Amino acid sequence: MIDTLIVDGYNIIHAIPEIENELNKDLISARKALEAALKRYQIGEKSICRIYVVYDGKGESGQDIEDMGLVKNIYTSKGVSADAEIVNMLKSAKGLNKTAVLSRDNFVINHTRAMGANVLSVNSFAKKIAGKRRSFGAAELSEDEKASINQELKKMWGIK
Repeated sequence: MIDTLIVDGYNIIHAIPEIENELNKDLISARKALEAALKRYQIGEKSICRIYVVYDGKGESGQDIEDMGLVKNIYTSKGVSADAEIVNMLKSAKGLNKTAVLSRDNFVINHTRAMGANVLSVNSFAKKIAGKRRSFGAAELSEDEKASINQELKKMWGIK
């Protein structure tokens, strides 16, 4: 069972059209769409308890980590590519048989396999998140919350 997922951030944003389309708004929207997709994926893969999304650095001198709960965004240090950072993470990881990498980059995929970690295919990931898209948001609201929202909307729209 996989407990850690390492994601090649910008690579996957550009690999999945529904996420890539968010770039029409801005980069932050695309990152948030990827984060939401990863959370949807984790719902069906309960053994995953850590997700690291690695992005090429923001231009600062040191590595930057954003802790978003289940998902942790890692921005590489200046001059270090996301691909190299993923390989470095694998080199220092324990339990590679419980680690998977999501990327379509051959350099990353080949190193992942050579080190004994698992490769999660982009197609497999995309299929799993597509089937969960509709129910994800609704499952988070209780019946009371839904009723309250409906009441507020009825007031706003003048519906009795």
